[in-house]
Amino acid sequence: MAQQSPDQQIKPLAPFISSSHFNSQEDQDYSFTHRKNIRLRKFILCCGCATAIVVVLVVIVLVLGFTVYNVKDPEVRMNGVTLINGTFANGATDNVTILADISVKNPNVFTFKFGNASTDVYYNGEGIGDGESPSGKAKARRTIRVNTTMEIMAKKLLANPNFDTDLKDQALNISSYTRIDGKVKIFNIFPRKVVVEMNCTITYNITTGLITNGGNCLGNVNI
Repeated sequence: MAQQSPDQQIKPLAPFISSSHFNSQEDQDYSFTHRKNIRLRKFILCCGCATAIVVVLVVIVLVLGFTVYNVKDPEVRMNGVTLINGTFANGATDNVTILADISVKNPNVFTFKFGNASTDVYYNGEGIGDGESPSGKAKARRTIRVNTTMEIMAKKLLANPNFDTDLKDQALNISSYTRIDGKVKIFNIFPRKVVVEMNCTITYNITTGLITNGGNCLGNVNI
């Protein structure tokens, strides 16, 4: 029997790949790309929604900051001062009581609540008395009136070296410092502390017993 030469040896056949294999691979690639595109669109949509929400919140905060949340200074004014009892004339040594009529105007859209207001009375830079007014609240865009009773100690007044000179001129210049500690609540949630300070100068006419210049006041508000 004749032997076959190497060239005549049977070569192995190449593996048969059906067209269905290529179709299946293409389907898998398309499915993967499709899912990837869906996830990408969802991600972009979520980012867009989150960005829109942040922009809306920033706009709301800015609007509130320039309108509702912007706390305006309460306005405090001394309308007048009245002598209740006592006198500074003829070297009287009894204490003198005066009543100050104070207005508190709240220009905000929320209520301004304040505690007891303290008042110190001065004559030529020296303390000669004090007073206190009750707590209260000024509703939104309303004005309330508060009475402050102040007692002036005659002995301290008479001991001042300038008293005799002013007594001859029949006029005493008296100053007062009033401090009001309060707070406002924005939407009844966010509290903010408010401190109102007021310096006033009044003139007591010894001859008539009248007090003038009660509206001569300088105010300062800290928020």
